[in-house]
Amino acid sequence: MVERTRALGQGRNVGCFGFVDEDGYISSHTELVDGGLSGIPLRVLLGKVAVMEHNSIIEGLKQLPENAVFITTRPGKTGLITDVTGVDFFNLPVVSIGVKNDGVAGIGLMMPKPRHYDLATEAEKLNLETLDTDTMEAEREVLRKTNELGLAYLELSESLETVDLPEKPPVCLASRKDYWRLPRRKVEALNGELAKELVAKSISIGQGREVSVMGLLDEQGTVQPLGKIIAGGMGFVPARLMASSAADIEGKSLREIYGELLPPNAVIVHTHPGGTGVMHVGDASAGPGTWGRPIVAIGHDQDGEIKGATVIEVEDRLYRLADEDEKLNLAFFEAGTPEAEADIRNRKFGIAQEYTGLCKPIELV
Repeated sequence: MVERTRALGQGRNVGCFGFVDEDGYISSHTELVDGGLSGIPLRVLLGKVAVMEHNSIIEGLKQLPENAVFITTRPGKTGLITDVTGVDFFNLPVVSIGVKNDGVAGIGLMMPKPRHYDLATEAEKLNLETLDTDTMEAEREVLRKTNELGLAYLELSESLETVDLPEKPPVCLASRKDYWRLPRRKVEALNGELAKELVAKSISIGQGREVSVMGLLDEQGTVQPLGKIIAGGMGFVPARLMASSAADIEGKSLREIYGELLPPNAVIVHTHPGGTGVMHVGDASAGPGTWGRPIVAIGHDQDGEIKGATVIEVEDRLYRLADEDEKLNLAFFEAGTPEAEADIRNRKFGIAQEYTGLCKPIELV
């Protein structure tokens, strides 16, 4: 992995899944996956051990073997793991291999633990608290807590030793036929009272902040209320807090929350202050792309008038676009001429447009 990272250059990392044997050694692994514009392409990575065609990220995560470990290189770093993002997302041990000019600079290990997940929740809350502060002193206190949390992260990982073991060919486990899947149901309408409550909350907190709630899709295709309303930030609602609308997330990873705690027919509903409800690639990724649930947006003006509501459903076309986008992120580094790079960038722009085209207007009832 170190040799591959150094060969790629340009600060690109390399990742794979390793597998712990009965003696406690990571003695086998999947094929290596090169990092692209946005780091390791998750769908490509998961595709080495899971069936990803027509499936969301969470459906891929649910297929991971219990003895899996996420391994990644960190160019220019020492291997020290400075956040809990990886263990929270994968609910797996995370191994970080630091790569310097001379080779391996260190290997860090972080184990999945309930405390780590709660720290991730705290980080999300602190990220939003600055929007709630009314004085410089209050904001200073929030920033102080944020820095203290960052320092706490430094004590969570440990050093991992290497041992000499016979090299094995890469493992491929992506041929299974029976695996966990979420339902693919059509969303036709949204409970009108729920929409009004969300918009009222969005207006009350002001500043263009989004709010969200977990809804439940009934047999008629209407999204009904399920959880409590959660206040988000400017253009986003953090994944853990969003799920806390309808689930007890304490001590749980994102993989557990969206794969076990939330109902299969849950729907993410959120506001778009200043918009009409039209969504984009970020919404598609935050909803069906990553968590396998439809996402609804309610557009409204500053006076609380609802301008429209749309949904991006769970459908195959979305996953085809996601697969193509990941491939383009890798192809970017292989472009040999300005024309080739321009073609890649233009297609990425086209994909973003196609994501918006997935939005379907729905009624409020």
